[in-house]
Amino acid sequence: MSNASANNASRATGDTARRFFVVQELLTTPELAQFYTDVLLNSPTTITAVRERRGLSKSTAYKYANKLAELRIAEELDAYEDGSALWRADAVSGVWSGEATVEFGPVLIAVFGATTANDDLQLFVQRHGKAALAPAVMGTIEYLLGKTTRRGVAEELNVSAVEGIAVTQAIEGIVALVKDHDPTLDDISFEVPVHERALEQTPYQRADD
Repeated sequence: MSNASANNASRATGDTARRFFVVQELLTTPELAQFYTDVLLNSPTTITAVRERRGLSKSTAYKYANKLAELRIAEELDAYEDGSALWRADAVSGVWSGEATVEFGPVLIAVFGATTANDDLQLFVQRHGKAALAPAVMGTIEYLLGKTTRRGVAEELNVSAVEGIAVTQAIEGIVALVKDHDPTLDDISFEVPVHERALEQTPYQRADD
């Protein structure tokens, strides 16, 4: 292997590892995941605007903003709105393989962030653990693609029909809202319409809505 090839391979490995640890960090603190999702959905936006949408104190908002900057997935721009600096967030995603291949992206991060704001998601995680969110998100996407029913998702998740319906309803609005910002869902078109109520019940909002 040439030095150039070795250097390219090393950079690729380093980038994959960085994205893995970034996603891992975002999937540790729901409030940070919420903050990241808000900035991503509304980029460019000010920290003041994020604070107002999320109901955060100034110190907490800047703590999260600085953490995203440290993770190199958000940056303060040399531009201002109403006297406040604008910030922009980048989509972070990755594919990791083990016994199964799992795609981690902004949608999963947003759903995890919502676990402290949505009772059905919170209860689902309490019962089945945080890791169960990934197959629940994948199942909801399959439902929105028209490939299965909500009850079919429940069967795949090995949960009751009532719980499967509740968790997919909680997730579908988030998927619809964040989809265009998630590179793992670039080529997907949904066949099942998402109800306006599902969008209204997500803990996220776009400033232009």
